[in-house]
Amino acid sequence: MYLIKNAYLNITRKKGRNILIGIIIAVITVGASIALSIQKSGAALVSSYKEKNPLEISFNMNPENFRKQEGSTEKPTIQSLTLEEIKKYGDSSYVSDYYYSIEASMSAKDIEAVSYTEEDTETDNTDQNRPDDNRKMETGDFRITGYSNPSYITEFIEGTKKIKEGEMVTSDNTESVLVISEELAENNNLKVGDTISLYNSTDENTTYDFKIIGIYEDNSEVETNSFMNMNAMNSRNQMYTNFTAVQNLLSSDSSSKGNRIEAKYYLNSNSDLSAFEKEVRNKGLSDTYTVTTNEEEVLASVKPIQNVSQFSLTFLLIILVVGAVILGIINLINIRERKYEIGVLRAIGMKKSKVAFAFVMEIFMVALVSLVVGAAIGTGLSQPVTNAMLKNEIENSQTQNNQITENFGNGNFQRPSMNRGRNATQKTNVEYVDTLAVHMDIATVTQLFLVSLLLTLTTSAISIIFISRYEPNKILQDR
Repeated sequence: MYLIKNAYLNITRKKGRNILIGIIIAVITVGASIALSIQKSGAALVSSYKEKNPLEISFNMNPENFRKQEGSTEKPTIQSLTLEEIKKYGDSSYVSDYYYSIEASMSAKDIEAVSYTEEDTETDNTDQNRPDDNRKMETGDFRITGYSNPSYITEFIEGTKKIKEGEMVTSDNTESVLVISEELAENNNLKVGDTISLYNSTDENTTYDFKIIGIYEDNSEVETNSFMNMNAMNSRNQMYTNFTAVQNLLSSDSSSKGNRIEAKYYLNSNSDLSAFEKEVRNKGLSDTYTVTTNEEEVLASVKPIQNVSQFSLTFLLIILVVGAVILGIINLINIRERKYEIGVLRAIGMKKSKVAFAFVMEIFMVALVSLVVGAAIGTGLSQPVTNAMLKNEIENSQTQNNQITENFGNGNFQRPSMNRGRNATQKTNVEYVDTLAVHMDIATVTQLFLVSLLLTLTTSAISIIFISRYEPNKILQDR
């Protein structure tokens, strides 16, 4: 008790020096509070991003594995997953949502496809890249793609395509309807409500009627790298419909059995990819399929946020090192100034450990007060920083959602929620929470306390070393 009381008295006697030490520790604590708050906010933003952008999983056939399994050196016939298999793999506790699509190549007698212009195709004049009509592949002029859930169409999400007239196909629409490009509509005087007839290039006598319900604007660049220069490769000849319409079209055409169903699965934010892969393997997914994911893409998207969190930890480390050096120098000067006091205390019989404890107690008491003051100031400064980060994230999310809604041409357009329920929907006009309360919870207080304790022990080590080296007789003789 005496040592604590004496430490307090020594603090009051040397107010200037201890105030300086207190300010340094308070500044360090403020920096630590802000750094920890940024780190926590950054971690929360990364977690939120991962929830909004779950891992995207697809199954791709590996021809090499297929040949090994069949024991044949000939090129294998790659079979697509069936719709039943896709749904079976999607029925998993690891999966938050999934969708599938199918594509067909079609032609038409009453309308003309949007052709490449001379300027578009003037990339290579060699016969190898500009084949004549006799070398042209026998394929349709139009690509018609059916989605089980059109809200996942990448071009509309990214904004390269936008609904200009009419509306987008919805997931619950199973009728023979189409969404076509603006150029295709203008070239053939088509409008919303018109009906067009399509046929497979191998059977001109069988036609399929589709009603136009939407016209989209295409801002993507014209693809000119196709050596066959096929009209179907021109994005302006891309047509969108529902999965059922294309499936019905292909099921009635015996020549279209080779069309593949593409599927993508989205995992829950806390799901393990390896566990999901093990489950689908047990459900019958062949080893000839490889499980691929967009994990690298997702992590690359959150890299800036991760950098902010990493910077805050680096800043914390730097401020601790600099603060420890400054406090160490101040303590060294303090020990030298109080050398005679140490000699007297040692001469009257006080042990080295008690003398060292008295000096450590002084620094610790100053650090404790500075910790409270610094934590209060740091909390006050951390709130605006956190709010600024949250505001920026909300603005980006709102802009993205509004843009996607505009791209689909429907203010009430909804896409499936990432909840487990298949019928759950997620509105794009979400009202976000615009504040994130930053409070000094037990974990943060403990971390700050450990920071203060670390500084105290680090700087006090200098005092302990010098005190243990001083001999009282020598000190008093020099005096």
